[in-house]
Amino acid sequence: MSGSSGVKALFFSYFAFVGITAPYLSLYFADRGFTVAEIGVLMTVPQVLRIIGPPFWGWLADRTASRGMLLRASAAAVLLLAALLPLASAAGYAATLVLVGALYFMTSAQAPLAEAMALESAGGDFGHYGRMRLWGSVGFIVAVTVIGWVLDRTGVASLPWWMATMALGLLGASWWLGAASSGHGRSGGVGTMRLRLRERRIQWFFLANFLMIVAHMGLYVFFSLYLSRLGYSKTAIGLLWALGVLAEIALFRLQRPLFERFGAALLLPASIAVAALRFAMVGWSGGWLPVLIVAQLMHAVTFGLHHSAVMARLHEWFEPSRQARAQALYVTVAYGCGGTVGGLMASALWIGISPAAAFLGCALAALLGSLAALASGRKTVPS
Repeated sequence: MSGSSGVKALFFSYFAFVGITAPYLSLYFADRGFTVAEIGVLMTVPQVLRIIGPPFWGWLADRTASRGMLLRASAAAVLLLAALLPLASAAGYAATLVLVGALYFMTSAQAPLAEAMALESAGGDFGHYGRMRLWGSVGFIVAVTVIGWVLDRTGVASLPWWMATMALGLLGASWWLGAASSGHGRSGGVGTMRLRLRERRIQWFFLANFLMIVAHMGLYVFFSLYLSRLGYSKTAIGLLWALGVLAEIALFRLQRPLFERFGAALLLPASIAVAALRFAMVGWSGGWLPVLIVAQLMHAVTFGLHHSAVMARLHEWFEPSRQARAQALYVTVAYGCGGTVGGLMASALWIGISPAAAFLGCALAALLGSLAALASGRKTVPS
């Protein structure tokens, strides 16, 4: 399998797995009898593990030539742990907490390695990168749409078996990626990496993306639960998620002119500012469908454009031999630290004030993130 095709298959499989966990795992935990507070913690654990996991996997990948082996080993572990989820949830909250932690430690290997290989394969062409990355969106939309329909008919208790099925596909994609997944081997130069991280613009960049993921945790943790409590069916919830991803796919396919005209330095803060508007709309919508549809269409900008702008900046600032570590650091700071803080913040606002307040708090975080992203676009020298 060629490098480009292998990366597409890996993106498809990984995001198909995400597509059945992000929207529906909170509903599974609610069905198992866990409280809103417990669900908030369980759905935040993956973000905590992204603090620990990506630096380990990124360091190991950049220091060895074993990306394929790492992908296969972690995918096999995900398959086993997904199959054990029913036993853990039956045993209680503590057992479920431990299993979810182990599961997401293993999945934290997949995204940094896939992104590093995609950037290497694209060679700075973000039209080509977008055409590879959109296969992740295709995997997500297929999974989220089909599984929503299936769960309405079979019950949400069957979710772990569908997770295991998607993990099996992930293992297959990781296995057949083969030689295309070899890394650059030892790179050394830790001091150079640290010097780069002392640049003010890069510090502002990481702060901006920390705040962006703080903002997104209201969506990731509570959007499905929010819609369910407003009377939306699982099929309708899946379709709303799928609508956002369809918009994202269109953006990935057509993004090259945007990057050629405006550049990542401008597109990054713009995408985060749109996120502030999106979450404010959700918070004020009262569940009114036309507003939710518009908000989901904005996912093209708040995820698709934002993600590509982030990848463009990382590609610009970090050479190939350090890409896995740069990707891992981004996942750790944004999804690990930002996801942890955002999940706890959204839970506190949901419980202490109202569901709407949770989304309005997310809007404020995104607004602050857009200001930090603007600062990251300024040319600076190391401090």
